[in-house]
Amino acid sequence: MIYFHTEWLLIRDMEETDIAELSGKAENPEDAARYFRKQAGHIQSGMCTGLIAFCQGQMAGYVYLYYRCKWGGLGNQGYPGIVDLYVPEEFRRKGIGDRLMDTAEQIAADYSDKVYLDVGLNSTFGSAHRLYARRGYIPDGRGCYYEEKVCGVDAPCINSDELTLCLVKEIERNKEK
Repeated sequence: MIYFHTEWLLIRDMEETDIAELSGKAENPEDAARYFRKQAGHIQSGMCTGLIAFCQGQMAGYVYLYYRCKWGGLGNQGYPGIVDLYVPEEFRRKGIGDRLMDTAEQIAADYSDKVYLDVGLNSTFGSAHRLYARRGYIPDGRGCYYEEKVCGVDAPCINSDELTLCLVKEIERNKEK
């Protein structure tokens, strides 16, 4: 399905044929291909939607929306979760991340009146922090998570991708569902 289309940007459902292009741009293409094949299985099983953006024909980003996400701060509570928003550096600050998020949130509104995501706390996620704050995502109030568990005061942790903050956004639920 095509969700957004202008002469410079296309956002559509991810297809298995996208795996080669997605993994080919990764630092470790074999690991990336395994990850994207696993995600394709989740899409086929109906667990999530994978959205992919193309800017003038070049892959410019992707995101997954899990309808009842199992992971992160609000995992297994029945809420939609946005997972792995990625926009390559050369395509940032062009509105692509916002368009992917708009589309994911519109789909999430079929399932709930809130959507959540977990974002890493280290500096590599700085652009994401600004994007999510601008879009109205707020912390869930439980503090940071380490390896998907609330990280207690003075608890040992490593500032890796596993140290996250759960952010939540209230959305207007689609009435026809």
